Amino acid sequence: MANPGVTYEQWQEAEIAFDACHQNKAAAARSIGQHPETFRNRLERGRIRYGGEGGNKFGGSTTLRKYEYGESGDTVLEWTRTNPGLEKQVAAIKDVVREFAKPVIKVPKAPAKFDSDIIPWFQIGDAHLGMLAHESETGQNFDLKIAERELCQAFATMIDECRPRERCCINDLGDFTHYENMKAETEASGHKMDHDGRFPKMIAVYSRVMRFFVDRCLTRFQHVDVIINQGNHSRTNDIWMAELLRCAYADRDRVHVLDNAGVFIPYRMGNTFVMTHHSDKARGDRLIQVMSNDYRQDWGETDYHYIDVGHLHHKMRSNEDGGATIEMWNTLAPRDKYSNDGGWRAHQSITRVDRSMHYGEVGRRVLPIQEIRDTLKRAHVDGYCPPERRKVHTI
Repeated sequence: MANPGVTYEQWQEAEIAFDACHQNKAAAARSIGQHPETFRNRLERGRIRYGGEGGNKFGGSTTLRKYEYGESGDTVLEWTRTNPGLEKQVAAIKDVVREFAKPVIKVPKAPAKFDSDIIPWFQIGDAHLGMLAHESETGQNFDLKIAERELCQAFATMIDECRPRERCCINDLGDFTHYENMKAETEASGHKMDHDGRFPKMIAVYSRVMRFFVDRCLTRFQHVDVIINQGNHSRTNDIWMAELLRCAYADRDRVHVLDNAGVFIPYRMGNTFVMTHHSDKARGDRLIQVMSNDYRQDWGETDYHYIDVGHLHHKMRSNEDGGATIEMWNTLAPRDKYSNDGGWRAHQSITRVDRSMHYGEVGRRVLPIQEIRDTLKRAHVDGYCPPERRKVHTI
């Protein structure tokens, strides 16, 4: 910690002298009549305390600028402190606040009659918002604008097809965003991602899409439950988005955002019990062990057990030998170059699963990406251009 005796004015005096003497400490000390050790302490400790070039942990800098004031043209030297890293973070936060500060749509009153037994689950597998793909490399173009249009159209279609019901569940299975920091990296591995736009832009779109999901559900359902699982690409964003949604809808008792501090999220609905997990941490039988051990009373009191996971993007469903059905849900997003070059392929779709509180799953609606694209094409959405058939050299 800096010496309390080093004032801001003393530090400025030392910095100005240091600059005037071409960064020669001995000459600077002599120029203002100070002992060299006293000068060095004021310069270095002042930088630590007041955020100068040597002590700004956010990567800021201090610049000596000359200003002229008034009619006399008096010249004044001032130190201007800048902090690019912090400024970027503040800008990102402001973008999020602006998105949520916009007036929300008017939510109609809940219908007089609605089904209270069946709860629709909207399964959002690995949306990878912010990922960039080029058609000539991967077969499909993908960016923030395409992602927002396709996700919102898919959700609108599935919700509008539903009968009015008492409750629904938005189940984000993790990796809704492609990366989670200003460097376009994943926090855990530090992998560099192919990304579209800057981090603040991705966060703004992310906030807008999540708000669209919740508001659209409120037009059809009395209560909306939101689950945001921690993904390996988006863990940091997943945690703050859950908290942000709680704050944004704090005055609406119709929206409930489940706690996602842990990586396993349980959801009990009568005789049906569901656990969700991204599945980068645990898979297969290990998931059944977690569910049956950690929540043994709920496990024992219910007949229908489901474990919803994401992570690998492709469709996979286990048998029920272990007492639960584990299902991995498809992603709506295309593959990036890394996945394309590695040979990983999966159908692109989003699914709504209708689960009864008494009888478990009773139906589902699978919405393939091609249906979503056809809907957008018919609507003549400006700038929307779905991928064409891949070129094949033919002789």
